[in-house]
Amino acid sequence: MAGLSDQDVDIVIEKFQTKVSISEKPELGNHYEPNTSEPIAQPLRTLDEVLLWKPDEDGFNVATILLAKRTEAKAGKPYTLLCHDMMGGYQEDRFVQGVPKLECYRYYHWQYLDMFIYFSHYFVTIPPPSWTNAAHKNGTLMLGTVITEWNDGAERCKQVFASESAYKTFADKLVAIAKYYKFDGWLVNIENPIAATHMPQMVGWVEYLTKEMHTHLPGSKVIWYDSVIIDGSLKWQDMLNDNNRVFFDISDGMFLNYTWNEAKLKDSVKNAGERKYDVFVGVDVFGRNCFGGGGWNTNKAMSVIRSNNLSAAIFAPGWVMEKLGREQFITNQNKYWGILDDFLPTHGVSSLPFVTYFCRGYGEQGFRNGTVALVKSWCNLSAQQIQPTFLQVPQDTPDGKTGHQSMDHCVKDGFNGGGSLLLRGTLGQGQVHPYRIFETGIVPSHQLLVSYTVKCCNAVDACVYLDLGGDQGRVILWTSGESAEDKQPMSAYGLRESEQLDPSKLPVSKTTAKCTAYAPLKEASHKNMQDIVFGCDSSSIHCIGWQTRHYLLPTSAFGEGSKIEEMGVLCFPTESDPPKMDYMVRIGELKIINPDSLKNSSTQVSNLTMVDDSWHNILPHITNVTDQASFCCTLKWDYPYEAMHYDVYVSGVNRDPNHNRDLATSEVVFIGRAYANLFRVCHLLAPTVNGKEGQLEFKVQPSTQEGFVAPLAAATRIRVAYS
Repeated sequence: MAGLSDQDVDIVIEKFQTKVSISEKPELGNHYEPNTSEPIAQPLRTLDEVLLWKPDEDGFNVATILLAKRTEAKAGKPYTLLCHDMMGGYQEDRFVQGVPKLECYRYYHWQYLDMFIYFSHYFVTIPPPSWTNAAHKNGTLMLGTVITEWNDGAERCKQVFASESAYKTFADKLVAIAKYYKFDGWLVNIENPIAATHMPQMVGWVEYLTKEMHTHLPGSKVIWYDSVIIDGSLKWQDMLNDNNRVFFDISDGMFLNYTWNEAKLKDSVKNAGERKYDVFVGVDVFGRNCFGGGGWNTNKAMSVIRSNNLSAAIFAPGWVMEKLGREQFITNQNKYWGILDDFLPTHGVSSLPFVTYFCRGYGEQGFRNGTVALVKSWCNLSAQQIQPTFLQVPQDTPDGKTGHQSMDHCVKDGFNGGGSLLLRGTLGQGQVHPYRIFETGIVPSHQLLVSYTVKCCNAVDACVYLDLGGDQGRVILWTSGESAEDKQPMSAYGLRESEQLDPSKLPVSKTTAKCTAYAPLKEASHKNMQDIVFGCDSSSIHCIGWQTRHYLLPTSAFGEGSKIEEMGVLCFPTESDPPKMDYMVRIGELKIINPDSLKNSSTQVSNLTMVDDSWHNILPHITNVTDQASFCCTLKWDYPYEAMHYDVYVSGVNRDPNHNRDLATSEVVFIGRAYANLFRVCHLLAPTVNGKEGQLEFKVQPSTQEGFVAPLAAATRIRVAYS
């Protein structure tokens, strides 16, 4: 693929003509920030807005990630629900394409959560797509909120519950909204009295909404908040009882108010019967009249909730940032969830493709293929990927000796995205450090293509292991092989199968009683995989210390009926008699995919178009720039498969928006990443042409959900001639 030019490949090029006519600001409506034209997420504030809502008018806010399958406990377990209430919602996260700052509220402990509710005090809260995408990647349901309160809420309820026709129309809109934006249900929070004459309609509405959600969105949930009781009074019960159980019986669960005591919880258990796990006991992290006082004492409430074997609804975890500040947010966030670890059952992701760069959806810079592609801070939770199941805690080494170990996220270096997983420790002679990273339940019913990318130092290397559970043992993905590539069977994918090794010869074999081991692909097979991963001749890519190993595992690597229950990393010294040493190992990527997906790796986008284009003066905060005009437009395209993301490039500019440097107009420069099949170009600086014709050329490069990048040299493009 090296050196491809426009003459070497069949490139789809669309053309677009525009006249530079400066206007004050883009006029795009309320789905966009008025001055910058950035697409934004927002709630529906009035009943009229809900009833007049139509699909297909807000594509930027549609989530793109399907809900991942997850591991499930063999026996029933209580659930954990998190109700987001960060400063009223719709803060920096309302900007669909992300923001150029790091100090935003973000969440990455998805292994603990069964449901996440995006909450605000607006009438109908639609979760920003970044939250839904992050939750779905990690197997967590995402719910929006319907809330009525105070006099305005009472008036809306009068209109909605005036008749069966009225409440069904409203419910049908809520179903359509959830289906269009691709989230998974609703929290219903009615916090104003309801007239007794309207109570039959309200009960009918909750029942109808729940039924219709289940019909149109299988697996969705409708959760009732403990507020209004059967006679229409607003009386929080702090328990499940005869006053509110009618709503429990016709919904998927009840979110109890926060001022409960243990006696009320015991009664709730009795009243719930077999549905005790559908009782979500409210815990206010701000501690407002809450058992234990919230904050660092949230574990006290959780201890009582779990001792009664009930589910938990943790409200307003933004306390960590709102109360303690943004500067030490990550440290405090990890401390807070670490305190709760004993009370939160975990789950992992069990569907394919399993792909993660360990990105949390933010960074001090942005990495691509081990090099810096973006030199400014950023945050976009749509970029977040599958997060580790297990906490970063020291572990004992297999020989019984305790060696210092830690596992954490690092934003200082990464392979792709905003960072990497950093493993640190001190190794002595004969020691191997295991790190449990993911719980999973992948069933290997066909060959698997596995890869991982590492950066090691100080005479220490690392390999990945796959635990199969039971007596099936462990598969070790070793760092090197013994025989020549042509000794291995050729697969249907043009790759040689991985060589099976004698595990007794490996220094890490003592980490488990039973194991098999495989060598990475080498020579032509390794080169072919690297070319597919990078979308070009990989010999031209310099990854600055990162090393990727690929494995094509035959079905014989897994016993009949086995599944991959855990994935982790083993760190070990590369010398036979090493001194005691400190080490750092970075894991930049881990993938398990179906090799059939290789056939889609070079597919380009189609039907690339441009709409809503406009020209403007340079924004006031941009200084020391002359002879430039500001160009805005929306790019749209089609793509036949699910994508991880799309990278957007431009040529024809003489300023790099991500590196703040001068360019030749012939250079192709990265300008942004889209997580849907459209991208808003916001105030791109284009050189003024003084009566001549200028030209911008945009390219869109897709990455498949397996992380394979289509060749940029053949990317579909659109040329914009302006004068």
